[in-house]
Amino acid sequence: MSEATSNSELIPIKSETKTIQNCFQQCLYDVPNFQRPYSWSEEQLADFWNDVILAKGDFFFGSTVTWVSEKRELFSDTYSIIDGQQRLTTSAILLSVVRDAFSKVAVTFADLADFDARPADSQAIATQKYLMVEDDDGKSYPVLHRSEEVFYEVIQNPNAIPSKVEWNGSARQIGKARSFFETKITAAVKGLTPDGQVERLKVIRSNALKARVIQVELASEEDGFLVFETLNTRGTDLRLSDLVKNLLIRGGSTEAKDRQTIAERWARLIDSVQRDRTNVDVVDRFIWQSWNSRRAAMKEPELFKAISQLVSSGPAAHLNYLQELETDAATYRWLDAEDVQVQKQINGKRNAFALPEFVDSIRALAIFNVTVANSTIFAVVRKFQETNLIKQSQVVNVLKFVESFHFQYSALTNSTSTGGTRARYNRFAVRLGNAKSAQEVTEAIADLKKKLHDSLPDRAQAHLAFSSLFYAPKLNLTRAQTLRSRKIFIAYVLMSFAKLEHLLPAGQNLATWSIEHIKPQSKASLGASDPVYSIGNLTLLTGSLNSVLGDAPLSSKIEGLRKGSAYFDPELASWDTSSIDSPSEAQIKKRANFLADDALDRVWNL
Repeated sequence: MSEATSNSELIPIKSETKTIQNCFQQCLYDVPNFQRPYSWSEEQLADFWNDVILAKGDFFFGSTVTWVSEKRELFSDTYSIIDGQQRLTTSAILLSVVRDAFSKVAVTFADLADFDARPADSQAIATQKYLMVEDDDGKSYPVLHRSEEVFYEVIQNPNAIPSKVEWNGSARQIGKARSFFETKITAAVKGLTPDGQVERLKVIRSNALKARVIQVELASEEDGFLVFETLNTRGTDLRLSDLVKNLLIRGGSTEAKDRQTIAERWARLIDSVQRDRTNVDVVDRFIWQSWNSRRAAMKEPELFKAISQLVSSGPAAHLNYLQELETDAATYRWLDAEDVQVQKQINGKRNAFALPEFVDSIRALAIFNVTVANSTIFAVVRKFQETNLIKQSQVVNVLKFVESFHFQYSALTNSTSTGGTRARYNRFAVRLGNAKSAQEVTEAIADLKKKLHDSLPDRAQAHLAFSSLFYAPKLNLTRAQTLRSRKIFIAYVLMSFAKLEHLLPAGQNLATWSIEHIKPQSKASLGASDPVYSIGNLTLLTGSLNSVLGDAPLSSKIEGLRKGSAYFDPELASWDTSSIDSPSEAQIKKRANFLADDALDRVWNL
């Protein structure tokens, strides 16, 4: 053991080498509220399996940084973890799988005449003692305390009454890690005799417990906050979101209960932002976009310093910034949701998501996979909900301008958004947020519309891209082809014509509509380029009507199309008068060009 204590300007530090077995037998651990969620990826789990479980000898597993948060006489102290919780959590997850594998062997082979199940049962009990321990009074303690219910209910105490709490992002990662180790351990014991399986499981457990760490102990929680900002975990730099969480909890209050409240608010914010998103950078991107919607844009690597300066005046500033993030998180959770639905209007509350036309544009941007305009969306939502300076029609129009631009720029011509595009949206967001009058709001919106119009792609290019749209659900397509031929995208395109003509109200659920190939798909022969799949041969029907019409000739189903199509356009009407069984290639091409003209002239014009 080594110890180093310096003058008041330095942080007292004590360090000791321990095995995971020492850690789990001699200490209790707590993951404090400023820590990041459990986040190890499959790649990191594979490294753990290869480096630790398959190791020939002891493996140095890195360091843990802790402070003693609760001391006890004649029992283990609790160490709060500043760094290294991912390693200890992963070790505990692995041991839980080993425990359950011992139990499975005992149950599965209990009736074999030449197998004694008692050693397998005793090994399961022995393994469980690394996860839950009792003091001399019989009181149980988790060796590693985490906030996720799944960790206690599945990893540490599978006999616990289920809380039935919905898993958050961290809990889902814990579940994935457990599934990973279940697969690995099942493969490791496959084909072995029952006794052989027990021995193999003992080796796996032994290798996990022999892994060594250096446990560093600090003197106080405040030292832990300071050290946290300078540390990495398993070679992965702390993310912006980790640093901001630490900053807000530390600076928001000095009271433990208040810090816990901040941590819980942060956890709810993160759950809202992450939703079903899998990108590990999603929270960092949200923080960046939220900032750029309110203030002069910052480059992401420079943002933490700017946030630190923003809140430096004291606890109130920390809480104000947390409130900013919570406000924008309520919007962000829906920004890439293709299934976003209109929210119920509450009297006296201005809510942009209660406007069907606004929600349709949000859904469209999700279908296009466009996120570059998020700062503008944040600003519009806030201006509408917090002031009376922007009209409902203006809220709808701003999003329609953005939707129309990106339909042509991103969805049709597949142009890549540049730094200039992002900067345009950021500048508009700040300008709108700073507007002090309805006139300033109107001028900002007009300027955005002009800038978007001036940046539209070449009309001939957009026209060709639109007239080339197709829907071929039964064909194997390339990734590039799939992007613009997904059912939800083609349904959105066809529905947009109907909404323009006010044939259907905004806020339609696209999943309830079906795409009809007027000339049946059974007559296609040329692959995705066959006119049968062309936008000129498609219309939008209710699902039930699509089933009724089937592959009938046009002369038999034209009346059904007239009554049941979302939009019965003039070109389609001309087919009615031609008394044909199937439209010709020329008619399909002509209608595709007609729809392309209408799309650029009226539906998605700027």
